[in-house]
Amino acid sequence: MRFRNRSDAGRRLAARLEFLRGVDVVVLGLPRGGVPVAAEVAGALGAPLDVILVRKLGVPAQPELGMGAIGESGARVINSEVVRYAQVSDAEIAQVERRERAELERRAQRFRGDTPHEPLTGRIAVIVDDGIATGSTARAACQVARALGAARVVLAVPVAPPAADQAMRGDADEVICLETPERFLAIGEWYDNFAQTSDEEVVALLRAARAGDAAEQATDAAEQARDAAEQADGGQEEHAPEPRAYDPRGPREGGGELAGLLAMMPFAAGLGIVLDAAAPGEVRGRMAWAPEKCTSGGILHGGALMALADSLGGICAFLNLPPGALTATTSSATVFIRAVRSGEVTAVTRPLHVGRSVIVVQTDLTDDALRRVAQVTQTQAVLSGPR
Repeated sequence: MRFRNRSDAGRRLAARLEFLRGVDVVVLGLPRGGVPVAAEVAGALGAPLDVILVRKLGVPAQPELGMGAIGESGARVINSEVVRYAQVSDAEIAQVERRERAELERRAQRFRGDTPHEPLTGRIAVIVDDGIATGSTARAACQVARALGAARVVLAVPVAPPAADQAMRGDADEVICLETPERFLAIGEWYDNFAQTSDEEVVALLRAARAGDAAEQATDAAEQARDAAEQADGGQEEHAPEPRAYDPRGPREGGGELAGLLAMMPFAAGLGIVLDAAAPGEVRGRMAWAPEKCTSGGILHGGALMALADSLGGICAFLNLPPGALTATTSSATVFIRAVRSGEVTAVTRPLHVGRSVIVVQTDLTDDALRRVAQVTQTQAVLSGPR
């Protein structure tokens, strides 16, 4: 089994982890390459996504030999046998730890900012990477997750050497691996696209996941508040205003109310965006590749993809507004997955959360081969209309 890219690997891995749906799980991606895989797993399981940051503590005279590992919140694992064998003093351990702790905190700030890490106490930690080579980082991550209070640790990867699952069972309670090929030289040989994951992509994936979690929490809170209000009112239900809805005349018609929606955005029309269907629950559109929309090498510019997503996201939010209200984008997180060099890009936007003050929408963009090109998560403010 080969994987098209990390997202494809994540979707296949998620299918093997379906037994964890509905359980108190935290999905932890190992930066950087493990995070796109973990994002697909977290989305499929409906679980929170976070990174697990670990730093190996190398023996001073032989740094490639690990004598332990550290993680966030003061997590610390020391291999006493290695320390004794290498005759490392407490002072030397402390010096190595200070250096690695500084780097750990720098990475935490880079990936999360001021957002605290997802608590693990009493929960199942699902640690995800894009593959296992030597296993040292994955092993350290398992140990750190347990030190942070995880009740159970599951290590899940798309591909690993044949003996990896047995070797890791001392650190993880369960090891899930899709492929363990006999001929294993490197993780990247099992991916069609194994381009390096950037820090920016990791940050965007975490932000998108947090936006989805916030939307779900806001929905739950709104439902609880509504139930409480109904009980206080003796069970009399109060209906919110119905969202605006348009009845499109069918796909690819381009006229009537669909054309009217696009007419509100001259910039979108200028990019050649075509609106195929529009309803509160789903908006569909497309945009053709063209040389004037490209960057170097004939690749469709990321700004054009973002404009397509932003346009459909604005329409989706508009269709979910109460009468008389307006909307404006307040934040947008984009994850670019593959380049587009020809054909059309199709975009599908769906609301993640519709509230009184904000609407969160997510747009999936695919190419002619139905491969995901990008994913954009937007927060739209609900504004009062002119009086």
